[in-house]
Amino acid sequence: MIVWIFVAVITATACAALYYAAGGRPVNATADGTDATTNHFRRQLDEIETDLGAGRLGQAESVAAKAELARELVRAQGDSAEPKKPAGNVLLPLVAIAALAVGTYWMLGKPELPASPLATRTDLGAPTLNLDVAIEAIEKRLAENPDDLRGWQVIAPAYMQLSRFADAAKAYRRVNELAPPTADSETDLGEALMMQKDGNAEGEPLALFKSAASRDPRHIRSRFYIASEETRAGNFEAAIADWNALLALAKGDEPWVVTARDGLTFAEQSLHPTAPTQPPDAAQIDAMVDGLEARLTSEGGTIEEWTQLVRSRMVQGRMDEAQKAYDAARKAYPDALMRIDLDVLAADSGLVAGPSQ
Repeated sequence: MIVWIFVAVITATACAALYYAAGGRPVNATADGTDATTNHFRRQLDEIETDLGAGRLGQAESVAAKAELARELVRAQGDSAEPKKPAGNVLLPLVAIAALAVGTYWMLGKPELPASPLATRTDLGAPTLNLDVAIEAIEKRLAENPDDLRGWQVIAPAYMQLSRFADAAKAYRRVNELAPPTADSETDLGEALMMQKDGNAEGEPLALFKSAASRDPRHIRSRFYIASEETRAGNFEAAIADWNALLALAKGDEPWVVTARDGLTFAEQSLHPTAPTQPPDAAQIDAMVDGLEARLTSEGGTIEEWTQLVRSRMVQGRMDEAQKAYDAARKAYPDALMRIDLDVLAADSGLVAGPSQ
């Protein structure tokens, strides 16, 4: 009952304020009986006289300015000569508004519910976004209109999120057919094809990365994949040049910088005369990455090092361990603001963000 009394008081107050405002009463009167509009024009006239005396205005210009000021004053006084009267039917709209507001709350409001934040309300019945349902809806629309560029651009990352790499590659390929390819769109397709091949960038993925890098010499993702593949393939001279070129584009605090420096160090050591000239075998690579994982698990580390671990596991094609490392990183860094780059990498590569730790 108290709620309805409060609603009635608020409604009545609002209606009274609207009725008063519609009454057209004189406003802005000053203490000496003149209105603010007249005083405003007087100040402008004084300013014209001041400018004339200071030489900023000529005689002809000052006369023209005063004439225009006089015309504005006449118009303003004419507009305010007749005080407005409340419209005869002003009460009818006010009553209708009040009735509509109270009636709507009567039907939809729930004053008996305790106060609680909107995010914790479970009685609202709002549907939860279902990614599978959303994808099905987009797929149906694309079947009807296969030239819907925006639809392909939306569904491709969703396929990556669900690890449907073949479908993601098909979607990104369609994006590049419907619109002029860009460094980003070619790298997206290359990533999908690479993940479809368990992290192997040989063949078309590498060709796409090189094409993207040629389109935009400052494109980080494509150049990173190129340098990584050159290192893996044992082309250390090219890898060293590309790692150095990539690091030259960095500000120094990006998450990928740690991995790039490690890649450069490995390529330089491998090119040394005392180092093996053949490409590192799987056991050597696994030992390096396993060592990093062991240290982070036992001692912890920076978010950049966790990002390096996740990326390394993906380059190895060991997506289950990449997911495990991503879960551990989320637990170590529950603040999403500190994980922006890692979360973007995970989403682009099909890793799933589990419940908040």
